[in-house]
Amino acid sequence: MKENIIISDNCISKSECDYLIKQYEKNGPNGTFHDYYVMGIDPPGTQEMRDILYKIALKDILVDWCQIAKRPPGSGHPNHTDNFSEETVLTSVTYLNDNFTGGETYFVDDIAVRPKTGRTLYFDGVYREHGVHTVKDSARYTLAVWYKKKPADWRQD
Repeated sequence: MKENIIISDNCISKSECDYLIKQYEKNGPNGTFHDYYVMGIDPPGTQEMRDILYKIALKDILVDWCQIAKRPPGSGHPNHTDNFSEETVLTSVTYLNDNFTGGETYFVDDIAVRPKTGRTLYFDGVYREHGVHTVKDSARYTLAVWYKKKPADWRQD
Protein backbone atom coordinates (compact mmCIF):
# COMPACT_ATOMS: atom_id res chain seq x y z
CA MET A 1 0.00 0.00 0.00
CA LYS A 2 3.04 2.32 -0.02
CA GLU A 3 1.87 3.64 -3.39
CA ASN A 4 -0.76 5.71 -1.54
CA ILE A 5 1.89 7.49 0.52
CA ILE A 6 4.14 10.29 -0.74
CA ILE A 7 7.27 11.18 1.22
CA SER A 8 8.92 14.43 0.19
CA ASP A 9 12.12 15.60 1.87
CA ASN A 10 13.17 19.23 2.28
CA CYS A 11 9.71 20.64 1.65
CA ILE A 12 10.50 23.45 4.04
CA SER A 13 13.83 24.62 5.40
CA LYS A 14 15.20 24.10 8.89
CA SER A 15 14.78 27.83 9.56
CA GLU A 16 11.09 27.59 8.57
CA CYS A 17 10.70 24.59 10.86
CA ASP A 18 12.37 26.54 13.67
CA TYR A 19 10.04 29.49 12.98
CA LEU A 20 6.97 27.25 13.41
CA ILE A 21 8.31 25.74 16.63
CA LYS A 22 9.00 29.25 17.97
CA GLN A 23 5.45 30.31 17.03
CA TYR A 24 4.10 27.35 18.94
CA GLU A 25 6.25 28.07 22.00
CA LYS A 26 5.44 31.80 21.86
CA ASN A 27 1.67 31.41 21.47
CA GLY A 28 1.24 28.20 23.42
CA PRO A 29 -1.19 25.41 22.74
CA ASN A 30 -4.87 26.19 22.33
CA GLY A 31 -6.02 22.63 22.75
CA THR A 32 -5.13 19.09 23.73
CA PHE A 33 -5.84 15.82 22.03
CA HIS A 34 -5.18 12.46 23.65
CA ASP A 35 -1.80 13.01 25.31
CA TYR A 36 -0.36 15.84 23.22
CA TYR A 37 -0.87 19.57 22.66
CA VAL A 38 -1.98 21.47 19.57
CA MET A 39 -2.01 25.02 18.31
CA GLY A 40 -4.68 25.42 15.65
CA ILE A 41 -3.91 27.80 12.82
CA ASP A 42 -6.79 29.52 11.11
CA PRO A 43 -5.95 29.79 7.41
CA PRO A 44 -4.62 31.84 5.91
CA GLY A 45 -2.66 32.86 9.04
CA THR A 46 0.33 35.19 8.89
CA GLN A 47 2.20 35.91 5.67
CA GLU A 48 5.05 33.69 6.89
CA MET A 49 2.55 30.89 7.51
CA ARG A 50 1.02 31.34 4.04
CA ASP A 51 4.48 31.16 2.48
CA ILE A 52 5.26 27.93 4.32
CA LEU A 53 1.87 26.36 3.53
CA TYR A 54 2.32 27.29 -0.14
CA LYS A 55 5.52 25.20 -0.21
CA ILE A 56 3.72 22.20 1.29
CA ALA A 57 0.31 22.33 -0.44
CA LEU A 58 -0.36 20.37 -3.62
CA LYS A 59 -2.12 21.79 -6.68
CA ASP A 60 -5.89 21.61 -7.05
CA ILE A 61 -6.60 21.29 -3.33
CA LEU A 62 -7.06 23.87 -0.59
CA VAL A 63 -5.92 23.93 3.00
CA ASP A 64 -9.00 23.15 5.06
CA TRP A 65 -7.36 23.33 8.48
CA CYS A 66 -3.94 23.01 10.05
CA GLN A 67 -2.22 22.80 13.40
CA ILE A 68 1.17 22.55 14.99
CA ALA A 69 1.34 19.58 17.34
CA LYS A 70 3.79 19.05 20.19
CA ARG A 71 4.09 15.52 21.45
CA PRO A 72 6.06 15.31 24.70
CA PRO A 73 8.01 12.20 25.68
CA GLY A 74 5.64 9.35 26.48
CA SER A 75 2.98 10.49 24.03
CA GLY A 76 1.91 8.86 20.78
CA HIS A 77 -1.32 8.42 18.89
CA PRO A 78 -3.32 5.21 18.55
CA ASN A 79 -4.63 3.84 15.26
CA HIS A 80 -7.10 6.27 13.69
CA THR A 81 -8.37 7.83 10.49
CA ASP A 82 -8.73 11.56 9.87
CA ASN A 83 -12.36 12.57 9.89
CA PHE A 84 -11.81 16.29 10.35
CA SER A 85 -14.61 17.26 7.97
CA GLU A 86 -16.73 15.74 5.24
CA GLU A 87 -14.63 17.70 2.74
CA THR A 88 -11.26 16.27 3.79
CA VAL A 89 -9.50 14.58 0.86
CA LEU A 90 -5.84 14.53 1.92
CA THR A 91 -3.62 14.83 4.99
CA SER A 92 -0.02 15.95 5.28
CA VAL A 93 2.37 15.84 8.21
CA THR A 94 5.55 17.91 8.09
CA TYR A 95 8.17 17.06 10.69
CA LEU A 96 9.58 20.22 12.28
CA ASN A 97 12.35 18.49 14.23
CA ASP A 98 14.04 15.11 14.51
CA ASN A 99 16.08 15.41 17.72
CA PHE A 100 14.12 12.70 19.53
CA THR A 101 13.68 8.93 19.33
CA GLY A 102 10.45 7.17 18.48
CA GLY A 103 7.59 9.25 17.09
CA GLU A 104 7.40 7.50 13.73
CA THR A 105 4.17 7.85 11.78
CA TYR A 106 2.98 4.35 10.99
CA PHE A 107 0.33 2.91 8.74
CA VAL A 108 -1.56 -0.14 9.96
CA ASP A 109 -0.23 -3.30 8.28
CA ASP A 110 2.26 -1.28 6.23
CA ILE A 111 5.24 1.01 6.80
CA ALA A 112 6.52 3.40 9.46
CA VAL A 113 7.97 6.74 8.38
CA ARG A 114 10.91 8.12 10.34
CA PRO A 115 10.70 11.82 11.22
CA LYS A 116 13.23 14.05 9.49
CA THR A 117 13.28 17.83 9.78
CA GLY A 118 11.52 19.35 6.73
CA ARG A 119 10.09 16.01 5.53
CA THR A 120 6.44 16.04 4.51
CA LEU A 121 4.32 12.93 4.42
CA TYR A 122 1.17 13.03 2.22
CA PHE A 123 -1.57 10.41 2.43
CA ASP A 124 -5.31 9.86 2.40
CA GLY A 125 -5.91 10.08 6.13
CA VAL A 126 -9.63 9.38 5.74
CA TYR A 127 -8.90 6.01 4.13
CA ARG A 128 -5.48 5.03 5.57
CA GLU A 129 -5.54 3.98 9.22
CA HIS A 130 -2.43 5.36 10.88
CA GLY A 131 -0.90 6.40 14.20
CA VAL A 132 2.25 7.69 15.91
CA HIS A 133 4.69 5.49 17.82
CA THR A 134 5.51 6.68 21.34
CA VAL A 135 7.96 9.58 21.54
CA LYS A 136 10.76 8.56 23.86
CA ASP A 137 13.08 11.33 24.98
CA SER A 138 12.36 14.83 23.68
CA ALA A 139 9.37 16.69 22.21
CA ARG A 140 8.26 15.99 18.62
CA TYR A 141 6.82 18.90 16.63
CA THR A 142 4.79 18.57 13.44
CA LEU A 143 2.71 20.71 11.15
CA ALA A 144 -0.42 18.73 10.28
CA VAL A 145 -2.58 19.93 7.39
CA TRP A 146 -5.93 18.68 6.15
CA TYR A 147 -6.98 19.55 2.61
CA LYS A 148 -10.22 19.82 0.65
CA LYS A 149 -11.01 20.03 -3.07
CA LYS A 150 -11.26 23.41 -4.71
CA PRO A 151 -14.86 24.28 -5.61
CA ALA A 152 -15.58 24.37 -9.36
CA ASP A 153 -16.03 28.15 -9.20
CA TRP A 154 -12.89 28.77 -7.08
CA ARG A 155 -10.75 31.77 -8.02
CA GLN A 156 -7.59 33.00 -6.40
CA ASP A 157 -7.53 36.79 -6.22
